[in-house]
Amino acid sequence: MITAHLTAQKASIRTLLLIGGLATVGAGILTLGLGMDTPWAPWERQSDTRFPPVLFTLATFMATVAFCSTTVIFHTLLKVLTNNPDMWWRGSGVLFLLTYGTYSFISQTFEAAIMLNILHLIVGLPALTLLPRACRN
Repeated sequence: MITAHLTAQKASIRTLLLIGGLATVGAGILTLGLGMDTPWAPWERQSDTRFPPVLFTLATFMATVAFCSTTVIFHTLLKVLTNNPDMWWRGSGVLFLLTYGTYSFISQTFEAAIMLNILHLIVGLPALTLLPRACRN
Protein backbone atom coordinates (compact mmCIF):
# COMPACT_ATOMS: atom_id res chain seq x y z
CA MET A 1 0.00 0.00 0.00
CA ILE A 2 2.85 2.39 0.80
CA THR A 3 4.31 1.73 -2.65
CA ALA A 4 1.04 2.77 -4.30
CA HIS A 5 0.99 6.02 -2.31
CA LEU A 6 4.60 6.82 -3.13
CA THR A 7 4.07 6.06 -6.81
CA ALA A 8 1.01 8.34 -6.90
CA GLN A 9 2.95 11.12 -5.13
CA LYS A 10 5.81 10.79 -7.60
CA ALA A 11 3.46 10.81 -10.59
CA SER A 12 1.65 13.92 -9.36
CA ILE A 13 4.59 16.07 -8.20
CA ARG A 14 4.53 18.38 -11.24
CA THR A 15 0.80 18.89 -10.87
CA LEU A 16 1.20 19.57 -7.15
CA LEU A 17 3.88 22.18 -7.83
CA LEU A 18 1.75 23.78 -10.56
CA ILE A 19 -1.25 24.05 -8.24
CA GLY A 20 1.01 25.40 -5.46
CA GLY A 21 2.36 28.02 -7.85
CA LEU A 22 -1.14 29.04 -8.90
CA ALA A 23 -2.15 29.36 -5.26
CA THR A 24 0.89 31.47 -4.43
CA VAL A 25 0.30 33.84 -7.33
CA GLY A 26 -3.38 34.05 -6.42
CA ALA A 27 -2.63 34.75 -2.76
CA GLY A 28 -0.06 37.37 -3.75
CA ILE A 29 -2.48 39.16 -6.04
CA LEU A 30 -5.32 39.05 -3.50
CA THR A 31 -3.36 40.06 -0.40
CA LEU A 32 -0.37 42.05 -1.65
CA GLY A 33 -1.83 43.44 -4.88
CA LEU A 34 -5.44 44.11 -3.86
CA GLY A 35 -4.75 44.45 -0.12
CA MET A 36 -7.48 42.05 0.98
CA ASP A 37 -7.62 40.84 4.57
CA THR A 38 -5.73 37.71 5.49
CA PRO A 39 -7.15 35.12 7.91
CA TRP A 40 -6.61 35.39 11.63
CA ALA A 41 -3.26 34.09 12.78
CA PRO A 42 -3.71 30.71 14.50
CA TRP A 43 -0.95 31.44 17.02
CA GLU A 44 -2.94 34.37 18.50
CA ARG A 45 -6.29 32.99 19.63
CA GLN A 46 -7.52 35.89 21.75
CA SER A 47 -6.79 38.86 19.48
CA ASP A 48 -7.43 40.30 16.05
CA THR A 49 -3.92 39.47 14.83
CA ARG A 50 -3.88 38.46 11.18
CA PHE A 51 -1.33 36.67 9.06
CA PRO A 52 1.17 39.14 7.63
CA PRO A 53 0.43 39.27 3.86
CA VAL A 54 3.93 38.21 2.73
CA LEU A 55 4.01 35.30 5.19
CA PHE A 56 0.51 34.27 4.12
CA THR A 57 1.54 34.34 0.46
CA LEU A 58 4.62 32.18 1.10
CA ALA A 59 2.77 29.82 3.44
CA THR A 60 0.09 29.34 0.80
CA PHE A 61 2.51 27.42 -1.39
CA MET A 62 3.51 25.01 1.37
CA ALA A 63 -0.05 24.54 2.61
CA THR A 64 -1.36 23.93 -0.90
CA VAL A 65 1.27 21.35 -1.79
CA ALA A 66 0.87 19.60 1.59
CA PHE A 67 -2.94 19.52 1.42
CA CYS A 68 -3.02 18.40 -2.21
CA SER A 69 -0.48 15.66 -1.36
CA THR A 70 -2.90 14.31 1.22
CA THR A 71 -5.66 14.36 -1.38
CA VAL A 72 -3.45 12.25 -3.65
CA ILE A 73 -3.22 9.71 -0.82
CA PHE A 74 -7.00 9.93 -0.36
CA HIS A 75 -7.48 9.29 -4.09
CA THR A 76 -5.15 6.28 -3.90
CA LEU A 77 -7.23 4.88 -1.01
CA LEU A 78 -10.40 5.43 -3.00
CA LYS A 79 -8.92 3.35 -5.84
CA VAL A 80 -8.83 0.41 -3.45
CA LEU A 81 -12.31 1.02 -2.02
CA THR A 82 -14.39 1.92 -5.07
CA ASN A 83 -14.74 1.24 -8.77
CA ASN A 84 -15.00 4.95 -9.59
CA PRO A 85 -12.51 6.83 -7.38
CA ASP A 86 -12.58 10.00 -9.51
CA MET A 87 -16.31 10.51 -8.95
CA TRP A 88 -16.04 10.00 -5.19
CA TRP A 89 -12.93 12.16 -4.98
CA ARG A 90 -14.49 15.01 -6.94
CA GLY A 91 -17.69 14.73 -4.94
CA SER A 92 -15.86 14.92 -1.62
CA GLY A 93 -13.75 17.81 -2.98
CA VAL A 94 -16.84 19.81 -3.93
CA LEU A 95 -18.37 19.03 -0.53
CA PHE A 96 -15.18 20.26 1.17
CA LEU A 97 -15.17 23.49 -0.86
CA LEU A 98 -18.82 24.16 0.01
CA THR A 99 -18.38 23.34 3.70
CA TYR A 100 -15.18 25.31 4.20
CA GLY A 101 -16.50 28.17 2.08
CA THR A 102 -19.56 28.45 4.30
CA TYR A 103 -17.52 28.09 7.50
CA SER A 104 -15.09 30.83 6.49
CA PHE A 105 -17.90 33.38 6.49
CA ILE A 106 -18.66 32.77 10.16
CA SER A 107 -15.06 32.48 11.32
CA GLN A 108 -13.37 35.46 9.59
CA THR A 109 -14.10 38.96 8.42
CA PHE A 110 -16.25 39.15 5.31
CA GLU A 111 -13.30 40.32 3.20
CA ALA A 112 -11.03 37.54 4.46
CA ALA A 113 -13.79 35.00 3.78
CA ILE A 114 -14.17 36.26 0.21
CA MET A 115 -10.37 36.11 -0.26
CA LEU A 116 -10.20 32.55 1.15
CA ASN A 117 -13.06 31.36 -1.03
CA ILE A 118 -11.43 32.82 -4.17
CA LEU A 119 -8.15 31.23 -3.15
CA HIS A 120 -9.81 27.86 -2.53
CA LEU A 121 -11.38 28.02 -5.99
CA ILE A 122 -7.95 28.83 -7.46
CA VAL A 123 -6.65 25.67 -5.78
CA GLY A 124 -9.75 23.49 -5.88
CA LEU A 125 -10.76 23.69 -9.50
CA PRO A 126 -7.35 22.73 -10.92
CA ALA A 127 -6.98 20.06 -8.22
CA LEU A 128 -10.37 18.54 -9.01
CA THR A 129 -9.58 18.39 -12.71
CA LEU A 130 -5.83 17.74 -12.87
CA LEU A 131 -4.98 15.49 -9.91
CA PRO A 132 -7.09 12.45 -10.84
CA ARG A 133 -5.44 12.40 -14.26
CA ALA A 134 -1.99 12.64 -12.66
CA CYS A 135 -2.81 9.71 -10.32
CA ARG A 136 -4.05 7.32 -13.01
CA ASN A 137 -0.86 5.24 -13.30
